[in-house]
Amino acid sequence: MLGFWSKCRAGVPVVIFLVVGFTALYELLNPVPNDCVMTYMYPTYIPISTPENATSDRYGLFLYHEGWKKIDFAEHIKKLDGVPVLFIPGNGGSYKQARSSLSFHLRSVAAESSRAYQGGSLESTFYQEASFLDVNVSNSFKYPSEYKRMLDWFTVDLEGEHSAMDGWILKEHTDYVVYSIHRILDLYQESREARLKEGTNPPGSLPSSVILVGHSMGGFVARAALVHPHLRKLAVETILTLSSPHQAPPVALQPSLGYYFSEVNHKWKEGFLMKASHAGHTLSGSKLSHVLIISVSGGVNDYQV
Repeated sequence: MLGFWSKCRAGVPVVIFLVVGFTALYELLNPVPNDCVMTYMYPTYIPISTPENATSDRYGLFLYHEGWKKIDFAEHIKKLDGVPVLFIPGNGGSYKQARSSLSFHLRSVAAESSRAYQGGSLESTFYQEASFLDVNVSNSFKYPSEYKRMLDWFTVDLEGEHSAMDGWILKEHTDYVVYSIHRILDLYQESREARLKEGTNPPGSLPSSVILVGHSMGGFVARAALVHPHLRKLAVETILTLSSPHQAPPVALQPSLGYYFSEVNHKWKEGFLMKASHAGHTLSGSKLSHVLIISVSGGVNDYQV
């Protein structure tokens, strides 16, 4: 009997190990239901010509087009009449390479925004289900029946440079983004003038600002561009950052990184200060009072607005 019980005691751990092992293997091989909807993209990147006085000839500016049909680039640019959006890649990001996280973000949001414009807005029940406010949404929110203007997505090719490694690289990226903002706005003016020469009356009005969407370090570049001394007044009014560090660089490998973050954040703080008038009795609005910035997933130790 003693031999039997000793064998049982020795076999219990083996049985437990086998049960745990087979359970783990079953959970690993058992397919998990996917509740996400796949996004399919048919991207075309249209190069935007660069004048001779451009900030840098290393970088490039492109217009995203969704669709599998071949198009005439010049004619497509001539017909621009949407809302301009500029996507800024993050550290080591490329404007179209499949390995890059930029490709995922840009191509997904650009493709879905194009389909939304063509297919119309969501059903009113979606807004009711998505509302997290304890209010009657139907009385405070007017459901759109259609989108009047589409989003024209632009993207900058920053040569896959590692902007999280050096503050000087961040400064060069910021300079080029400011140039790109001006180039995009000028492009709409050129498009309108070309259509007027052909006798076509362009619909709508010219855009006066560009929406900036930045991923990772690109989000900080977007904020840096807003306080750049050469940026045209009111050229940017909306910024969306995705997983971007704002307070400090992820890893301060170079002193220039910390200096540049401090410089930009100081300018932002100054931009929100109210200024006293010459009379000294009234206060005027801050420089950045017109700006809307939304930061998504900035990190545990970072602030989100």
